[in-house]
Amino acid sequence: MATDLYADNPARVDHYGRPSKWFMDYPAEYLDRLVAEAKAVELIFRVEFGYDLHLTWGSLLGAVRGGDLIPHDFDIDLAYVSRARSKAGVLRERARILGFFRRHGRVTGTPSPGRFMLGGVAGPRGTSDHGIEIWTSFSTGGQHYAYPILPGVLPARAVTPFRKVQLRGLAFSAPRRAERFLDLAIGPDWRVPKLPRDHTDRSRRYACFDFLYAS
Repeated sequence: MATDLYADNPARVDHYGRPSKWFMDYPAEYLDRLVAEAKAVELIFRVEFGYDLHLTWGSLLGAVRGGDLIPHDFDIDLAYVSRARSKAGVLRERARILGFFRRHGRVTGTPSPGRFMLGGVAGPRGTSDHGIEIWTSFSTGGQHYAYPILPGVLPARAVTPFRKVQLRGLAFSAPRRAERFLDLAIGPDWRVPKLPRDHTDRSRRYACFDFLYAS
């Protein structure tokens, strides 16, 4: 998985400069099991909530660009598109989903507005080093809102109906116009591999997502 991009053996940090555990340092068998676990979470969402999860953020980027996890990534990103028709409905739905996984002991860390982390699989040292992050998104007025950085700048029809992409040989749902999604989420140069330190910081708090902070 390693490329010349990593020839200088950079410190393992995320795009915020925090220490992280990169996928490239883990065996293929473990990564396969982690992706298979993401498929299991996908099935749970379909059975329990009637939702099809789709790849988003770095996991979508890796799948579209090369059918694999990004070597310097450190979790799997999945999102659901809420069917709720109001802000209160989105919050109630998110509380129900989060409550379900909490009851089953799957939630790790402290959930943030619009996202929460599920434990992955045991790694080479017996610990779950990489989680499966679940992101909230919704569509209203014909526009798609993907917390935290796509504030209605993408038409809903560019996301659903989903298309299929491959991630380590397994089929996952993805936004119908995944390339446009990545243009807006990552930047128009997303096809060029970069290290975390080379990514532009796109973090910003948008008013359209403020209601999530009440959850």
